[in-house]
Formats: sequence, C-alpha cells, structure tokens
Amino acid sequence: MSVFQRAVDVQFTKLGIDAILDPEGAAKPVRLLPSQPDEMVRVGSMQVLEETGVFDIRAADFSGFGKNTLLSVAGVLRKVQSYRIPDRRRLKVRLDTIEVSAP
Repeated sequence: MSVFQRAVDVQFTKLGIDAILDPEGAAKPVRLLPSQPDEMVRVGSMQVLEETGVFDIRAADFSGFGKNTLLSVAGVLRKVQSYRIPDRRRLKVRLDTIEVSAP
C-alpha cells in the first residue's frame, strides 16, 4: 500500500460519514466524505439554499458500481447521477447524487 493510499484511508476513517452502497442489493458499508458545502442559488432578488449531494468515496469501494447506483446516507436514499475521478492517483471517486424516494 502506498503512502498516498494510507493517507486517503486515514482521511476517510477519521472524517468520513457512514453510508450503505446499494442498500437493496449488495448492501456494502462504506465511508463518504461530503465534498461540497450547501450552495446558495440566487433567483432574481431571492436566495435559495440548495442542499448539495456531492460525496467522495474510495475508488476501491465504488469499483463495479456506476451511474444510478443507490446510496443510503444518514437514512436518506440518494441516487448517483454522475461520477468522476478527480485525483490523478485514482484513489477517490466524486459522486454527484440526488435524493430519491424509497421504492
């Protein structure tokens, strides 16, 4: 294991939040890092608080999953709209999610 992988693992262990990847299938427990704060969206003269759903996950944990995968985060079901690998060592995957209703 590289020093970079160990650093990423420590970051997820100490700062991550618990989640379940594919709760109705594999039900894999994972740790996520919320990667962006809530956003203020300006609509005319009004500001609307938009709760973001962008999380980082370890690439190894997301391997074999993709778009439309479900996550349970703090009891809230979220669906992966898109994902990308933002770091050049390919250790983390950034997930853009939306809240969905339970089936």
